[in-house]
Amino acid sequence: MRVMPSRFPHFLSPDELTARRHAQVTAFLGGRDLDPGWLSDLMRERVGEGLLLLTSSPVHGLANPTSDLDFIRIQEAAIDGPRISTKIFENGHHLEVVSFSEAELASNLDELERLASLPAERTVAGFRAWDKQREPRRKQTERIVNGIAMDGSAPYLGALPALARVWSRAALHTAVEQVVHTTLAEKAGEARGRVGYAYNVLLHLMDALLSHHGDVYTTRKWYVLRWTRLMAEGGWHDEHLQSVAVGLERLRKDVHTFLAPGLAGEPLAAPFAELALAAVRATGTARGVTVGVELTGGVRAFLPGSALLLGPDGGVVLPGVGTESDLPFTGAPVGLDDLAALDAPAAATLLRALRAGAARLRIGYQGEEDGR
Repeated sequence: MRVMPSRFPHFLSPDELTARRHAQVTAFLGGRDLDPGWLSDLMRERVGEGLLLLTSSPVHGLANPTSDLDFIRIQEAAIDGPRISTKIFENGHHLEVVSFSEAELASNLDELERLASLPAERTVAGFRAWDKQREPRRKQTERIVNGIAMDGSAPYLGALPALARVWSRAALHTAVEQVVHTTLAEKAGEARGRVGYAYNVLLHLMDALLSHHGDVYTTRKWYVLRWTRLMAEGGWHDEHLQSVAVGLERLRKDVHTFLAPGLAGEPLAAPFAELALAAVRATGTARGVTVGVELTGGVRAFLPGSALLLGPDGGVVLPGVGTESDLPFTGAPVGLDDLAALDAPAAATLLRALRAGAARLRIGYQGEEDGR
């Protein structure tokens, strides 16, 4: 039976993390000459009673003089339909607030716990379907868990272990998908395209490791700054995770050199695949990763040698591809490192199919019960 980890993911205790974030929020508001009591009264007047949470960059100590003030309000009464932020301009300040009910938030926190206890592939499927089915959305749920109330408390921080696991697995999954694209681009002879995918691998692995250690924040522009801060602070759970972080830094410092014309033919993808597998193992997610491919429909054969066309019905037309058997790895899944065995034409065809949405990857996990 799968169970949630009992250990708080951040290297600080819940009380220490709350105190740090409260101090960051206090400094941010002080720099704007804003009083928490005045903000509470203003929001109560404009949008009604409810628990007011300041969220986003001020909570994480990342705000700057131009940062907005983003609030989430939790009210007792039910709310129907999609949410739209209320924008408030007061005394030169730009404030935004979006409201949710206690019942739907409770349902979301229960769903976080459920997803965190599932096998990794099902965790990711639930994460990716979240925004089509639930309010608050993924981003807003993360903001609520990390949010700081006007009295300095963090009322939903108890959900951070579940949040951290779900977000980390989703980021790992995306990193593995980007490894597949990196490998296919390299095998297809795309000297520059593979470097772009490799950067994506690094960014999503940063997000995965940050989230695994309790630093969960869904705004991508802050990944590198938060990663640099984590590297400076340390706080790794164990030496395996620290080893992955060191390997990531090594690849991050060198990846740009492969844009040089003289390195166009040099191999790049293999170390990124190895790093992603090491991260999957170090986080206890699984011992191995498999890759499969399935068509999404609307794929038909066309003239040999053509690159890619869209059919009159919107279907994607690929050269020499008419059935699933015409694409690699549509049968039994293969290991992540088996992708390197593809020849250039097969890799190019599969990459075009993935880019066009004519095919999708099926990432699987082996040995999940044992993790690393």
